[in-house]
Amino acid sequence: MLNLVSAVLWYFVYEHSAQQHSQQHMITELTSRVDDLLQDAYLPVSRDTSLPDRLTLLRQSLQHQVRREQEIRQLVRVQGLVDHELAIGNRIYFESKLQHYLLDPAEPQSGALFLIQLSHPELSVGPNDAVQRLAGSADLVQQLVNHLPLIVLARVADADLALLVPGMEQKDAEQLGDRLAMVLSRASFFAGYEDFDLVHLGYVIYQQGQTGYQVMSEADMALKTAQLQGPNAAFGFYPEHKPKIKGSVWWRTELANALKEQRFLLSFQPVFSWQQHDIIQHEVLVRLQTSDGDKLAAAVFLPMAVNCGLTAQLDQYVLTKAARLCQLEQKNGLRCSVNLTVESLLNQDFMHWLQQSLQNGQLQASQLALEVDEYHLIKQYKKLKPKLLKLQQQGFSLIIDHVGLNISPCQYLTELPVDAVKLHASVVRHIERQLEQQLFIRGLVASHQSKGVKVIATGVECQEEWLCLQKLGVSGAQGYFFSQPLAELMPQAQLS
Repeated sequence: MLNLVSAVLWYFVYEHSAQQHSQQHMITELTSRVDDLLQDAYLPVSRDTSLPDRLTLLRQSLQHQVRREQEIRQLVRVQGLVDHELAIGNRIYFESKLQHYLLDPAEPQSGALFLIQLSHPELSVGPNDAVQRLAGSADLVQQLVNHLPLIVLARVADADLALLVPGMEQKDAEQLGDRLAMVLSRASFFAGYEDFDLVHLGYVIYQQGQTGYQVMSEADMALKTAQLQGPNAAFGFYPEHKPKIKGSVWWRTELANALKEQRFLLSFQPVFSWQQHDIIQHEVLVRLQTSDGDKLAAAVFLPMAVNCGLTAQLDQYVLTKAARLCQLEQKNGLRCSVNLTVESLLNQDFMHWLQQSLQNGQLQASQLALEVDEYHLIKQYKKLKPKLLKLQQQGFSLIIDHVGLNISPCQYLTELPVDAVKLHASVVRHIERQLEQQLFIRGLVASHQSKGVKVIATGVECQEEWLCLQKLGVSGAQGYFFSQPLAELMPQAQLS
């Protein structure tokens, strides 16, 4: 931006010399504007410094800022969570995500873990060829699972990839395992070697409560079993006791009735600022009270709402109820943040309802922040960008949630007026002992600070995590260390 300002100023000053009087007035005005920019950039200059020298100083400052931001982005990119050869997560990255999904009750209670191993002893390949084939395999896996709501892919050994799919059930895991083995063994980078033993795949259905070591061991056993099955085989292990599986008809009826009977329960988790010693906002959490008497977290019922096409109605319900509570607490100046699904944001009827609700005063944008999952934002970025820009222009604050699962460069930060990003709980877990994660957060904070974007930690469970996060520079945090989800909004000034 400063480069553009500099160029414009030079143009006006030196290309319009014929208009002496207006030029002098313009130079005086532009000098004042340049002084303001220099002051904003913490670059004080003496009154005797000429305008060209001031512009040169501004241009040099901009160049320094650009280089610094590039260094920060590179630091985040090459820190210890990334496999540099494949540009995907490494084993440390993968194990932290697996640990999170095995422990966090807000996540799906089960899922699938796949180990994919390229084994081609018959082929005479050099190190570069092996890496290229592994990179090609990673790209193919990404393409085959791109339709899934959430996946974690990483390189966990020289020739091994690991794929985690939270919420995936046995039947789908069987189909995906067979398809992965077939597609990979017939890939173009194995052309001419179709009859060789190229790839093996082992997978396991995990359950929350298991340890990461146990799940990885079971997947490794499945991989070894697949190797015994023959060339290019896939094999999986399944739990003896399967959770109850409800059909789509049951879910559609249950969710529709829950909306009519208002059986979606709202609770509030405060987000604390360590600098202001106060509450920044409350995140709205939603549970479903089923007709069977169970209380289900959003991670369980939300995928079913997506399948049934009911996310727009559900998001309307949550926004309306949260807005009423915020308006009742208006004297406290508290703000609530509400997670919106991508399906709702891309739903024309929902966006029209949102516009109408703002106009009739049912919703007040200043009292609400809208949270969007980073994974889904990146997948649908071109469609979501104009929607989010419009929402921000209407007064809503934008927050990007679950940051840290994706480790690729993200363009949204430079193109969207984001108020804050929230670190995924798996990045925060035991952060005081995770030097690689610390480097990631430090780089993230540095790159976001210059843009005025707050970095907020989620899932903080102990004082050691909180103290470490403060040193890393996060703006705020939420989690059980501060408060359980509450039935009502907490007054401010509650952080000791």
